[in-house]
Amino acid sequence: MKVFIGACLVVAITAASTACAGSHRVADGTQIPAKTITSSRLILGGRVRCTATASTPVEAGQPLGVTFAFHNVSNRAVKVSLAPWGVRLVFTAGDGTRFDTQSLVSPTIPYIPPTKLGAGVTRTVAGIGSLLRVRWRGPLRITPACGQTRLPVLRLGVIAAGPPLSKREAIADVVGAAGHLFDHCQPQAAGVAVLGQIDAPDGNAPPLNAACSVHFREEGSFWRAQALVLSPPGIRYVSARQRFAELSHEQGRNAEEIVWEFVVTRNGAVSVDASELDASKPADRMADFWQWNGSSWERAGDGRCGGFGTNGGAAAGPTVDFITVCR
Repeated sequence: MKVFIGACLVVAITAASTACAGSHRVADGTQIPAKTITSSRLILGGRVRCTATASTPVEAGQPLGVTFAFHNVSNRAVKVSLAPWGVRLVFTAGDGTRFDTQSLVSPTIPYIPPTKLGAGVTRTVAGIGSLLRVRWRGPLRITPACGQTRLPVLRLGVIAAGPPLSKREAIADVVGAAGHLFDHCQPQAAGVAVLGQIDAPDGNAPPLNAACSVHFREEGSFWRAQALVLSPPGIRYVSARQRFAELSHEQGRNAEEIVWEFVVTRNGAVSVDASELDASKPADRMADFWQWNGSSWERAGDGRCGGFGTNGGAAAGPTVDFITVCR
């Protein structure tokens, strides 16, 4: 994508917002008029224009979709960092919740050297924020950043088909969208854990004994659901948003925590984020872990028993590590 978006030409030096013909169709069939908005600023001593582009409104459960374009406005080549983590979004939701896409960047990411951008050339960068699924109440007040340079604020509305009819139906929708994870550990009431088992998809590892629960947060036209699996039951919940070292108190025994987040409307549940933490007993064995890809469980690899492991930030769904072989 260059600085052209559909039939609309984005021309911005410091900031601009340009409306385009079109609409969003939410799940109930309602047509919502949409427009493209941009935020732009000159960087690198005025030699490059960085432009963040988004569409508003966005639908809860769908990707945020903010992208960046770097355009060399000088008459000479310029070196520009085009790494996906070199662009950033910091935003505040309608309820005051703050989020920074920099929190999703691993400290061990590889270095990508700057790219030479020829005179008049435009390159686009999707950035981590473009894939981030919306699970916050609108309006979203977003500050894009290119490197250390902050751009003018973008304001995005958030739409949804409407909240689920009841918590019972919302639980059923979450369970149905979770790919058989809860077949033998199915929550019955919001916020109330049940005891059960999480089975290995291929049956080649003993099941995880677990406590399973679903918790809801109402966000106006939709709900946020957090499905939680704690193995063994009674493990102290430490939040999969934290570093795996937080499970250090479980050292010497098998322990696992899975957090799967959904946006739930009257039309069902959509996965928006998932994380997993585990600790396992030292053993000369390899534990398989499985990844939900949005339609099925697939074996994603294995790891030697002992120590700690973590996987997070997957919109499609979580990994499950069958550390029950570590004994």
